[in-house]
Amino acid sequence: MIKCVYSKVMKYIIFVVIVAAEIHIPSVVSVSFVGKPEDVSAIEGQQAVLSCFLSNDENMDVSWWTGVEKIASISDHDTEGNRMTMSSAKVPASKMRMFSLFISDVRLQDEGNYHCEVNLQESGKIKSSSAHLTVLQTPSFDYPQCFTSTESVIVDSSVTLSCISENIKPPVELHWLNDDGNVIASGVQSNIQGNLVYKNITFNAKKIDRKNKYTCKQTSQVLAEPANCIVENLNVYYKPDIKIQHTDILYEGTDAILFCQSFANPPVMQYKWTSRPNLDTNDYMANGQVFRILKPTVDHNGTQITCIAKNIVGETSQTIVLRISSGKNDGDGWIVDQNSIESNYDEDGHINATEDLAKDKKISLYVVIIIIILVVIIVVLVVIIPVYYQCFCKTRITTDSLGREIYQPTVYYDTRDRASNSGLYDRSLPYMPSTGQYGHWRHSFASQVPEDLEQQGYMYIEERNGQNTL
Repeated sequence: MIKCVYSKVMKYIIFVVIVAAEIHIPSVVSVSFVGKPEDVSAIEGQQAVLSCFLSNDENMDVSWWTGVEKIASISDHDTEGNRMTMSSAKVPASKMRMFSLFISDVRLQDEGNYHCEVNLQESGKIKSSSAHLTVLQTPSFDYPQCFTSTESVIVDSSVTLSCISENIKPPVELHWLNDDGNVIASGVQSNIQGNLVYKNITFNAKKIDRKNKYTCKQTSQVLAEPANCIVENLNVYYKPDIKIQHTDILYEGTDAILFCQSFANPPVMQYKWTSRPNLDTNDYMANGQVFRILKPTVDHNGTQITCIAKNIVGETSQTIVLRISSGKNDGDGWIVDQNSIESNYDEDGHINATEDLAKDKKISLYVVIIIIILVVIIVVLVVIIPVYYQCFCKTRITTDSLGREIYQPTVYYDTRDRASNSGLYDRSLPYMPSTGQYGHWRHSFASQVPEDLEQQGYMYIEERNGQNTL
């Protein structure tokens, strides 16, 4: 009896174990995460979405984690104010379900690894592989910024142009471009200081740099369009460039004015005039850029007049040699030397007239051109127009075979009388037996105008039964 009861109990226990095993094993085997969640990149301030896939299409208790911190669960109902929320959806045409994590207003500290977990009461938790979230940054609209190492620079001195932007991820790229849009490669340096990145270009300033434009171009893999900043109108200081403006010919007894024209940055502070040999104070007047020679004489021939212009950078001078014409324009004038006074003289010490000869040749060329134009006009007026008139405008004379002129009357007429059978007019001739109709009388004549008029023509007049018609 005892053995029978024991046998029944053992059978019941085995049955329970088998039933429990049949219920437990499928739940462990049929639920798993499919594949690895994809890595995601998101721009700071925008939204990021990460997804994992479960092999069971039931809406199970799945949650997202970062490290050991649970950040969202599918069972959470109160999500107001949370930047991280979850949703689930069945994958069409499959037995899988997708669980997505939404991170709004992505921040730099959100970057890291994320994974899914599902809690199974029978077998505990199952974890998915990790997906990495990369947070990308865009530079502020305030960048790039350009500036110079100094507000003003003396010509041929070193100057540095700097372009700055934010030190972010992914890093921005900065390039300096010249006026032609080409990248400047020489003299360029890059460095990072704290949260800023610098791109500097160093060169020796030239006068032409006052008109040049330098552009810093900023690009990034997260920017749709590049951003630029510009450095232009570089304030380059240089000593004066001067030129003495004057008339070509100076005549004896006639006052002459010399003007010292200058180009300088900063402007000229002082003008100074000198002469060699020294002119008497009664022979000239000097006032700033203007030098006035009072009634010069032939004794002033060969006098050297010098203008000196000075600013804070330095001074520059130019000298001209004075030549006086004794009352007649013989082609003499000024001789200007840009570099040295001695170059105005030849080996024998005489004034070099090469520049004057060049001017004379230039003037002679103008005179020749004017003479040619006048000759052409005279030929047109004296020859071509009369010939044209004789050929095309003069009245033609008709001659006979012996060359005698045939008189052409100005007006002539040839009368004509005839009868008409039209029967259109009121007055008619007597009845005409031959035709069986009444005849009508018509009288006509023609006139001719002289053929030397611009237009030739004739007038035809008919009188039909007392009615004139043209």
